[in-house]
Amino acid sequence: MIARIALLFFQFGLLVGPAVAMQLEADPRVIISFMDKSLPPEQDILRVTSDVTSDNHLVFQVQTKGERVDGESNDYVMLHIQHEKAYALIIPLNREANEAVRIYEAALEPDSQLTAITFKESPLSSQYAGFSATRIDRGTKFTMPLDWINFGASFGFDAYTVEAAIYADTLQINAVYDQARRGRAQPRQISAITLLNNICSPKK
Repeated sequence: MIARIALLFFQFGLLVGPAVAMQLEADPRVIISFMDKSLPPEQDILRVTSDVTSDNHLVFQVQTKGERVDGESNDYVMLHIQHEKAYALIIPLNREANEAVRIYEAALEPDSQLTAITFKESPLSSQYAGFSATRIDRGTKFTMPLDWINFGASFGFDAYTVEAAIYADTLQINAVYDQARRGRAQPRQISAITLLNNICSPKK
């Protein structure tokens, strides 16, 4: 009898688990990442959330399991934006590193591995005011102006912790520690206006 009840709970879990995951992935505002116990806490991404501020900025918060004061200087938190081009917004993983956000761009190649892309320094921060990255408790907040966004184009986002090298105006990703969407199929791209409408709708 006990074995039969256990089997029923197991079968129910198989049904509920995918349904919950589908509900999480159906919300384009949020990425819930799988915990990876093999990674140091500061490299393990837990979630990415998006929001719009009252002063017309789009905000992404990348939350990690822990944080690091110092360590390898080539480790970064990276917000990857796919919006007409591929953009990499990076800030050092070490919290004591007092650096502003750096923005790089490349041609949009959705099927390319991140380590195969050569990013070049982007002129976005000089063309638009309001790009920034700030430390939050166990994470990083990336901010960008809504003026930059082409609402008729598709928009996608992801977050990574990476080991990277910077050569003059070039960013090269050498290794990926964690990816927010790791283990999931590449999500269908949606229009920027659809994403914004979802962000501005009441949170359930």
